[in-house]
Amino acid sequence: MVGQRYGVWPARLTRWLILLVCLGVIASLGIQRLVSDWLIDKPVRSIESKNGPLDAQNPVDAIRPLDQAPEVPHPLDTVLSIATAAMQTHRLEHRTYQAVIRKQERIGKKLGPESRMALKLRYRESQTEDGLRATDVYLKFLEPKSQSGREVIWRQGIHDDLMVVHESGLLNITRLELSPTSRLAMLGNRYPISEIGIERLLAKLLAKGNRDRGLGQCQVSMTEPVEVAGRACKRIEVCHPVREVSVGDQTLEHEFYKAIIDIDLELGIPIRYASYMWPEASDAEPILDEEFVYENLELGVALGDQDFDPDNPAYNYP
Repeated sequence: MVGQRYGVWPARLTRWLILLVCLGVIASLGIQRLVSDWLIDKPVRSIESKNGPLDAQNPVDAIRPLDQAPEVPHPLDTVLSIATAAMQTHRLEHRTYQAVIRKQERIGKKLGPESRMALKLRYRESQTEDGLRATDVYLKFLEPKSQSGREVIWRQGIHDDLMVVHESGLLNITRLELSPTSRLAMLGNRYPISEIGIERLLAKLLAKGNRDRGLGQCQVSMTEPVEVAGRACKRIEVCHPVREVSVGDQTLEHEFYKAIIDIDLELGIPIRYASYMWPEASDAEPILDEEFVYENLELGVALGDQDFDPDNPAYNYP
């Protein structure tokens, strides 16, 4: 009997221990859920440390629940994915190209004339401060007639970062060395030569897309195939029907009413970008702000140092 009594107590004790462990787990889960619910329902506030209040806006300091809701999808997500893939393709596969750039851009309130330039571009292995590849550029202006024959060579970070320029016709008497952002270099141009090229166009598109993603909804449409410069493209249109948006206590304005990006279906990179300002009337057409088209684009062409040397006998430098 004594042996049986002593044998019963360990069994009962084991059951009590199991019950207590289960109750402890349930209580722990309940407290954890209560704290989690409180954090979700309440805004993140400053918390105190030994060194004073911590900044709740700092992601290191802020207390955040582990089961936050996933980020809400946005119409620009697909566009940003396409632009990211295009940037990866361009950086991995393309080191040189030549093309004719057709452009038209608004400077101030005036839309300038359409111009065309023969372009040779080579990326170097070194990177600039913005993480993009350093660039060698040769430009020869074709149109308008007043600029035809002008040549520009610019090698980023070389020769004190100066352009070597000469004019055409009777003005072709000397070489000029100009900063890309100097007043004379920017005359008739909206952007300096340092912003030329497909890689920098993609970087701008990604920056604009990520900015717009934080400014609320927009309208996005895609069409393919669309012919641009004799190439089959996917056309992406981004439209902001509402010009101003409120973000917190600020009122911000979109940079454009509508943007069109044409991605070459075979090459996987943009060959046209155009943006439009808001129409002056509800039934009017949007107003062209800027347009850039890469015509006769050839990738992977053989370009050497001589192609970016003003002493190249094929060029007309004095």
